[in-house]
Formats: sequence, structure tokens, C-alpha cells
Amino acid sequence: MLDIILIIFFGVMTFLVIGGVIKESSILNEFGQSRSLAFSVLLLPIGPISLLVLPFRLGWFFAVIVAFLCFLPTLIISRNLSKVLECSGTDRTRRIEKTATQAFFSSCVGMVYVAIFLVFMLIAEKLSID
Repeated sequence: MLDIILIIFFGVMTFLVIGGVIKESSILNEFGQSRSLAFSVLLLPIGPISLLVLPFRLGWFFAVIVAFLCFLPTLIISRNLSKVLECSGTDRTRRIEKTATQAFFSSCVGMVYVAIFLVFMLIAEKLSID
């Protein structure tokens, strides 16, 4: 059930971030930043989908790695974009900073979800061995 909720959450956040990047593309061009954030957020909904499907196909360890790799690019790109825009010294970047912050925190939520999944899988593995 939590997987479905997170898939919906990440789908909505992907839609919001892509819309924000498209609306503020002129600001990104002005500061020499790419629109790669819009592409990296497309991976966010794949994270919970991989944790939902891949453990049955390839094992939970591989699923955790794939989910982690789905959230990592957005985390890095949004943080770097936020750093550049914070140093700009202008109020015109406020909306794209908000978009980058949304992407960053969405990715953090995904990382926490992967960590919780990993802990539960390790506990289940330990209990099944004993």
C-alpha cells in the first residue's frame, strides 16, 4: 500500500518539478544551468516501482541498488542547482529555487524509503536464518 502511495507522490512531484523547470527555463539559461533536473525527476517514480517488482524477480538487494540509483541523480542535480541559484543574489530565481528544493526533498524521501526497506529486508533475512 505504501508503495502505491509513494508512486503517486513521486508522480505528482515529477509533474510539478518538470512544470517548474519548463516555466523557468529562461532563468536557467541566464545562469548557464541545464534542464537536466527535469529529466532526472522522471526516475523518481521508478524507485518505488523497482522495490515493488524487482525483489520477486531479481532479489531484494538488487532492487535496493536500483531504487537508490533512481533517487541519486535528482538529489545531486537539485542540490547543485540550489547552490548556484542561492549565490545569484536576485529574487528572480525564487521560483526555480523552490522547484529545486521540492526535487531535493522528494529525492530525500525516496532515500529514506529505500533505507527503511533495506532495514526491514535485513531484519527479515536475519530472522529467516535463525
